Amino acid sequence: MTSTPHKQATTAAHVGCAAAAGYAAVKTAWGLGSTVGVRDTAVLEDFMAQIGGPLIAVWATVLLALLASAILQSLVQPWGRRVPRRVRASLAWLGFAIMIPVGLLGLTATIAKAAAGQPDPMLTPAIYIGVYSCFLVLGLSFAVTAWRTRHPRITPTSAPRPRRSFSPAPLLANPQEDR
Repeated sequence: MTSTPHKQATTAAHVGCAAAAGYAAVKTAWGLGSTVGVRDTAVLEDFMAQIGGPLIAVWATVLLALLASAILQSLVQPWGRRVPRRVRASLAWLGFAIMIPVGLLGLTATIAKAAAGQPDPMLTPAIYIGVYSCFLVLGLSFAVTAWRTRHPRITPTSAPRPRRSFSPAPLLANPQEDR
C-alpha cells in the first residue's frame, strides 16, 4: 500500500489532534476540580491566580488546544478551503515554531530535575512529561501537515465528480409530425 502526501498529512493531522486532546483532557480535569497529577493544590492555585485564574490558566488553554486541532484539520478537510491556504499553513508553521521549543525545553528540564531528585513542587513529573510530549507531537504534526499539503493537488476528497452526459429524449420523433 502506497502512502500519498495527502494520506500522510491526514494521518499527521489526526495524530496532532490526539496530542491536543490529551493536553486538553488534563486541563479539563483540573477545570472540573480534579487533582490528577497535582502534588500541592495550594501551589497550583497560586500559580493559576498569578496567570489570571482558572478561566485563563485552564479554559483558555483548552480552547487553544481546540484551535490547534481546527488548524490541523483545516489543512486536510474540504471545509478548510474556505480560508486561504497561506493563512492556514502560516498558522501551522507558527504552531510548530512555538510548540517544539516549549516542548523540548520543558521536557528536558523536567527529566533533568527528576533525575537530580528535585521534581517540581506543583505537579508530578509524569504530568509534565505527558504535557510536554503532547507539545512535541503537536508541533511535529503542525510541520508535517503543513509541509505535506504545500502543493495544491486533487485529493480524494476534492476530486471532481464525473459529469453525467445529459441528452433529453426527444418528445416527438419527428417535430414535423405534430403539425
